Amino acid sequence: MTKLAIFGAGGLGKEALTILYAVNAEKEKYDFIGFFDENKTGEHVIGNLDTLNSWKDNIKVIVAVGSPRQKEDIISRIKNSQVGFETIVHPRVVMGDKSKITIGKGCIIGAGAILTTDVILGDHILINLNVTVGHDVAIGSYSSIMPGVNIAGGVVLEEGVFVGAGANIINSVTAKAGSTIGAGAVVVKEVEASTTVVGIPARKI
Repeated sequence: MTKLAIFGAGGLGKEALTILYAVNAEKEKYDFIGFFDENKTGEHVIGNLDTLNSWKDNIKVIVAVGSPRQKEDIISRIKNSQVGFETIVHPRVVMGDKSKITIGKGCIIGAGAILTTDVILGDHILINLNVTVGHDVAIGSYSSIMPGVNIAGGVVLEEGVFVGAGANIINSVTAKAGSTIGAGAVVVKEVEASTTVVGIPARKI
């Protein structure tokens, strides 16, 4: 089995662990060795970033951090050549055409997510519970999509985009790098880089 640890022992880390359990329930694949975390201690926490960087054996890691910026920062500071990044997909994810879906390393895809066809996901992307991703969608590395988001066809989310729970993004819209889409927002036009939009229709704040 693959030895796997989760970086981040908070709520998202615990949710990622439930995905591992669900995968293993169908076929034993992962040997969960524990959490790494910079700030938390407690059950299953086996160390921090320094511990991971001094790890002597081959290990796969998932970085379960919601903030794209924090996630990218943590990943940039993992320097151990023994560490690889694993993508985990809940068994209840629906992929309409697997041959036309590309998923990078280190991604987390939660239960109830639907990816249709011609979808490209970069590295270290979170697709949370019950997210729908339409045709011809590209999502850049480090982006995080919260529960219940609907992404229509032809959408481009550039690197490090955060989409809050329940947001809707209509067809052929682009959200530029580092932007934030608030919970429940309805995005009908391009979102500028490093800005935040909220509301119906979504407007910059």
